[in-house]
Amino acid sequence: MSRDVYLGMRDGDLEGKPYARYWNPEMKPLPAPVAHAVIHGPEASEFGFPIDEADRLVEPGYLPFENGCTTLRSGEIFVAVLTEMPGVTGAMFEWWMGWHYMEHQRYKLWHPRAHMANGTKEMAGDDPHLGDREKYMTTHFVTEYIGHVKQDITITFTDPAEVFSDPSRHAEAGITATVYGTVGLQRAPITIGRLIHQIREVEGGSEMRSRFWLGRPELKGAGKRNPVSRLLSSDFVVNRMVEQDLGRDMIVHCGMEMNHLASFLPQLYADYHD
Repeated sequence: MSRDVYLGMRDGDLEGKPYARYWNPEMKPLPAPVAHAVIHGPEASEFGFPIDEADRLVEPGYLPFENGCTTLRSGEIFVAVLTEMPGVTGAMFEWWMGWHYMEHQRYKLWHPRAHMANGTKEMAGDDPHLGDREKYMTTHFVTEYIGHVKQDITITFTDPAEVFSDPSRHAEAGITATVYGTVGLQRAPITIGRLIHQIREVEGGSEMRSRFWLGRPELKGAGKRNPVSRLLSSDFVVNRMVEQDLGRDMIVHCGMEMNHLASFLPQLYADYHD
């Protein structure tokens, strides 16, 4: 996988690409509820919940905290973002997850102001013999900006059943896709967060409910009680590793990229499907 990474497009990057017309660096403003959450700033920890309570996202209606950030008692930064996605379906999003990493140009369509590179070891996103879920359920090597900080991270997507007790309930709740990932560092075997993106049917299309648990590093695969993990998650280390405005920056990043994706995903999906 090429690591010749840079922000934006250069001459020739989109030449001959059938998706070139979807490159639009003029992104829309943040949706009003997301912008309000940024202005409001961090809220009380009671509005968040740990990832082992992910089943709360299967409950009908909305939670008291759909846009915003807070710090949980565990010290994790909890981020919530709700994005309206008219015309989008869960199938479209899962196809996108398995399609976009095959070329840096595809990944940049998603967030022209922050995305730089993505890829996997298998690079199987264009394999017609694999289902969409099979294509993205692997480790993605991502380079992007969160706020003003360039991040070289991994996101390993695995079965949402790891955090949801009964995924069979999702269809009854109008949930058409759920993506669960663990975020790590490329340069070291350190886990720095987890995320969930949920697509739920609403009138006129879908909405995406995104949740992030960030900012308490641990040794990959060792668990929070491991001595190294306890050192990594100490205030001394966290204060040096984690950006002070990470929660706010993650709200902005997610709010921008998902809103932008919604603006072209139905048309892009139609280009590749009868």
